[in-house]
Order: sequence, then C-alpha cells, then structure tokens
Amino acid sequence: MTRPSFEKFGSFGAVLAALACPICFPKLALVGAALGLSVLAPYEGYVAVAVQALFVVAFVGQWLTFQRHRNRWLLSLSGIATLLLFVGYYVFPSAVLLQMALLGLAAASVWLVVELRRCARCATTASSGGSDA
Repeated sequence: MTRPSFEKFGSFGAVLAALACPICFPKLALVGAALGLSVLAPYEGYVAVAVQALFVVAFVGQWLTFQRHRNRWLLSLSGIATLLLFVGYYVFPSAVLLQMALLGLAAASVWLVVELRRCARCATTASSGGSDA
C-alpha cells in the first residue's frame, strides 16, 4: 500500500514555481528563463503564493511520513526551511532567506528519499529474518 507523496509533489512544485519567479529567486530565474518559464513572469504574485502553498504541502507530507521514519532531524530541517520561507517573505524580505529555504526543502526531500529507502531495507531484513527462524 502506497501513500500519496505529498512531500515529493510539494518539493518538486516549489522548485518549479521558484524557477518561474524572477524577482523572488533571481539566480533561479536564469534557469527558469532557459527552460521557457519566463512567460509566467507577469503572474509572479500568483507564483509567489504557489511557492508558499507548495512549501506547506511539502511540510505536511514530511509530517505524515514522519510517522514511518521517526527522524526528528529530518522533520526539523523541513520545518526550518518552511519557517525561513515565511520569514523571508513577511518578516525580513530577503532573497537570501528565500534561497536558503528552497535549498533546505530540496535537502530535506533528498534526505527523506534516502531515509525511506533505509527504512524499507530495515523492514525487509526484519521480516525475512523473522521467517527463517
């Protein structure tokens, strides 16, 4: 039984939306323009809201999968990245904070994939070890 991968959808969507947001993420805008996402520049306000919504979706996905992997450090990284995003938008408007938030979310997503594979391997080993006895 597989669960929907909210964290993967949210992380991928946030990175994709950030590529289309030239003022919020100026360095990523170069890559976004190369991919043809600069046509979304007139809708930057909507894209900024989409980035925030997708960060929340990714954090909710991380929270839901926390029940399987129980890695508090991973959940903390995702939470800090989400918090940095909102601080970068509303408290101290800063492109640097937004870039750090995006990097933190990407790192948490990669770490989650590694963690889930490790948990699956441990579960497989435990179940096969128990049937041999």
